[in-house]
Amino acid sequence: MVARPGAQNAGEPGGVGLTGRRGARHAAEVVEVTIPPKPEFLTVARLTAATVAARQSFTYDEIEDLKIAVSEACTALLLAGTAGHPLALRFALDGDTLEVRIVTKGPGISLGAAGLRPKPRDEARLGVYLMQCLVDEVAVGRGEGGKAELRLVKRRQR
Repeated sequence: MVARPGAQNAGEPGGVGLTGRRGARHAAEVVEVTIPPKPEFLTVARLTAATVAARQSFTYDEIEDLKIAVSEACTALLLAGTAGHPLALRFALDGDTLEVRIVTKGPGISLGAAGLRPKPRDEARLGVYLMQCLVDEVAVGRGEGGKAELRLVKRRQR
């Protein structure tokens, strides 16, 4: 299946859906991607993050940091369990700021002891630690309908 801008293929099994639009209230550009809850689709999330950030002239290093953070965020949600529900990613570009929201049904994750160095074998906490090092903001919570939500914010350096 090929995902096309403006297409909504996410409801199809194994489908990847993309939509691009401008928000009505402000000039943020929004790209949404829905991927199946399988590790082999994390490449789609990483490449979408890179493409969106590149459109706003983020540096190579900033893009690489964002790709790793998005990958770690998706992996953390997959490790926590999605009960087979897809991951919905929303990339919102507003000036020098890129906000990424990743939402799924499932238990979600906790930031736990944020900022503390994780033990080497604690993969979930290592992922959170990496996210906190690579982006400007990391937040977790519950979104609409009680869905698990992870939010990343990356600001372009001038």
